[in-house]
Amino acid sequence: MTSARAAFDLYRAGRLHEAVALCERLVAETPTVEAWHLLGVARLELDSAGAALAALDAGLALDPVRPGLLSARTLALTTLQRHDEAVVAARAALAVDPQNPPVFSALAVSLQRLGGFPEALAAIDRAIAGAPRDPSYRAQRAALLTLLNRPPDAACDLEVLFELSPSHPRLAGDLMWARRQTCDWREDAALDMLVKADLKLGRPGVAPFAALVMFDLPILHRRCATLSAPPSVSAPVWPVRPPGERIRVGYLSSDLHEHATARLLAGVLEAHDRSRFEIYAVSYGPETGGAMQERLRCACEHWIEARRLSDAEIAMKCREQGLDIAVDLKGYTQDGRPGILAHRTAPVQVSWLGYPGTLGAHADVVLADSVTIPPDAEVHWSETVVRLPHYQPNDALAPAIPPPSRVQAGLPEGTQVFCCFNNPAKITPEVFTTWMEILRGAPESVLWLYAGAPGAADNLRAETSKAGVAPERLIFADPAPHDAHLARHALADLMLDTWPYGAHTTASDALRMGVPVLTLPGKSFASRVGASLLTAIGMTDLIASSKADYVAKALAFTADESLKPRVAEAVRRSSLFDPVAFARSLESAYATLVRR
Repeated sequence: MTSARAAFDLYRAGRLHEAVALCERLVAETPTVEAWHLLGVARLELDSAGAALAALDAGLALDPVRPGLLSARTLALTTLQRHDEAVVAARAALAVDPQNPPVFSALAVSLQRLGGFPEALAAIDRAIAGAPRDPSYRAQRAALLTLLNRPPDAACDLEVLFELSPSHPRLAGDLMWARRQTCDWREDAALDMLVKADLKLGRPGVAPFAALVMFDLPILHRRCATLSAPPSVSAPVWPVRPPGERIRVGYLSSDLHEHATARLLAGVLEAHDRSRFEIYAVSYGPETGGAMQERLRCACEHWIEARRLSDAEIAMKCREQGLDIAVDLKGYTQDGRPGILAHRTAPVQVSWLGYPGTLGAHADVVLADSVTIPPDAEVHWSETVVRLPHYQPNDALAPAIPPPSRVQAGLPEGTQVFCCFNNPAKITPEVFTTWMEILRGAPESVLWLYAGAPGAADNLRAETSKAGVAPERLIFADPAPHDAHLARHALADLMLDTWPYGAHTTASDALRMGVPVLTLPGKSFASRVGASLLTAIGMTDLIASSKADYVAKALAFTADESLKPRVAEAVRRSSLFDPVAFARSLESAYATLVRR
């Protein structure tokens, strides 16, 4: 048996380390295309994408058009998150092998990361056409369709996937999540049981963010996050920090543009004490050039465009800047990159604001308050809990533009208006049943909701009819520019919060506009933000203790004409919308972390 054949047999037997060792001897003695190719693919399977790329490039130097080498090179570049190069490599591979599903799949990954969603969808469609029974491609397309706000199509793909591969990872959770986007609650309880069973068995049955929306079980939230966390890949030795230097803080996010997180954070960034703190923004989201992004640029001394960098490269950039504290503003939310923290960006890594749950790994600290994480809940967090006077920052109060008329907003005259502008995915069957009880108890009322994804409104109207309530009592608000959205709050009388994932920015938007928020906190951080905000303004009578109390309070408040003025006055008197005061509290926490 030749050495080349022996190396191939070792590879096929899954003895990858031995195959690599033998291939390394072969290329040192008599380098051939075959040996370089096998060395590259074996290294790739061992998660050594950088070394794999070097071997594949050496093979391509001997045979520039070998299809297998070109395909494997595409996969290596995608794994390394060198997405611009991966797209070029994929095109080269497809030029010599036009029917290559793995390359189309890798191309879709890179195009998606670069913001080319329609092109990514076309690429994954080609992968499925070439391998229609491969479950991974179907799952990849479902995830992409969800990002494209096409959850019913995503759910169809996942239903097909149940036929192809019923044990596919996260299948029940992904299907439940896709359906929740449009309030399609078919088989919801059964899927919920499957997800929880997976997590209890140590399998990641659902994406961590979706888990926060689906159930109020912090023990499972932590397990889900831990199972989903990328492995640690770097443990640098940090230099001793010279005394007297300004503290360098970096904020890492893909949302540093017109986004809810940016609106919450902007005033605090502007208020940072530049004599004590040096502020960096690490933006791996789109370069919009819009007014909010320009405002954030002006608020930070340093702006690092990082969208086209890999996780490892972003972490290296942060270390090169000498950050003392890196603040991750994304976690496991859409476009989040928890792998950056896995590469270690700073001596202290903080999770805050974007993801209301534990990361399960890599973050040293989570910023919270005494309401969002009570002392007895700390056991469910992998991070050390550092508490601020209140958790959520907010921009300063400012005059609103004139509100629309009721007719313009599609609201009937002379009715009580309950509202909830949360994403419909947060509306659970239990929440909606409770809302229907309120509508039956207040017959001269309507419920004003955010329309959300296509199909959500129709499904909710159908559920309303089943509950014995006229479906026309549901009014749906379409997306609007942020100033217009804030202004239309003036037409609402009471915001009804959701659970177990409640209102966060939507709650502070309502309070900003003087609209009372009725909330029912649970055990998780995600369920307790409304209670945190109400505590901050001293309006704890709007915090319900049970579903029965929630209904009773909602009905009682319909007759309380003093409620809205009381809320507006409480907001004006509180520090909730004082970004300067918040910045001082935040800086005090940062200084303590650095001293530790």
